Amino acid sequence: MVHLTLLLQAIASGFATGCIYALIAAGLTLVFGVMRIINFAHGEFLMLGMYGGYFCWSLLGLDPIVAVFVVTPALAVLGALLFDGVIRWSLRVPEINQIAVTLGLSLLIQNLALVAFTADNRLITLPRSTESIELGPVLLQLPQLIAAGACLLLMLIVQQVLKRTDFGIMMRAVSQSRDGAVLSGINLTSVFRWSLCAGVGMLGVAGPLLTSVLYVNPSVGALFTLKAFVVVIAGGLGSFRGTIVGALLVGLTESVASLWLQASVAAAVPFFILILFLLLRPQGLLPVGGAR
Repeated sequence: MVHLTLLLQAIASGFATGCIYALIAAGLTLVFGVMRIINFAHGEFLMLGMYGGYFCWSLLGLDPIVAVFVVTPALAVLGALLFDGVIRWSLRVPEINQIAVTLGLSLLIQNLALVAFTADNRLITLPRSTESIELGPVLLQLPQLIAAGACLLLMLIVQQVLKRTDFGIMMRAVSQSRDGAVLSGINLTSVFRWSLCAGVGMLGVAGPLLTSVLYVNPSVGALFTLKAFVVVIAGGLGSFRGTIVGALLVGLTESVASLWLQASVAAAVPFFILILFLLLRPQGLLPVGGAR
């Protein structure tokens, strides 16, 4: 029988992990909600963000929290280049071709990273890396708590931007009806470009902070891409609020399952959740259309 303290520890860790998953998946669902394209290279941009945070620390001596303000705009620029160089042209082809384009881009980035950075695991080690915060019977690693808190804060900010700013209103209008948005005078190309900048740029917050929690290597992005897909399908593809709920569901079940199952089996639990949702509720928990 699992002790109550261990269960509470697993729930707390799962909640923190879920906050990180939410931010990673939010960019994916934001891009899909507006552009109706699935970016299979999403995890590779997270990997680049993690490497960016690592090299800001190892070469420039920047704390990962400070590195966020360097990596985020850099990834946003990469998002703009991705749109103008690849995605803009793939919007004219059938969906299966779009999937092939982003999947090929994912493999290209992963292999270029392997050549540039080698397969070595890298990790940011700081004095606070071994520190923990005690919350009653629960202990949370300080780097994990900082990463989860920053991700949760940014999620709240993004949600308010979508609700209250002109740009957010335009994104929601495009996600609901492209024809109606065009008739209202909205420039679709501009909205698409800025949406991809935002979706990729958000990974600039998660990347540097994650590198103080997890090892980074050229293949780490593929795992997070798969987790992001589980989150957005469980929450409801294109639903921003559903992404938050789906991320917490995945993070909690993955963490709690590790109490009873071997680590390798517990890691497969999110994909079991994916199968269940595809079979029983393919629309997700909160099937709200658009980037809301």
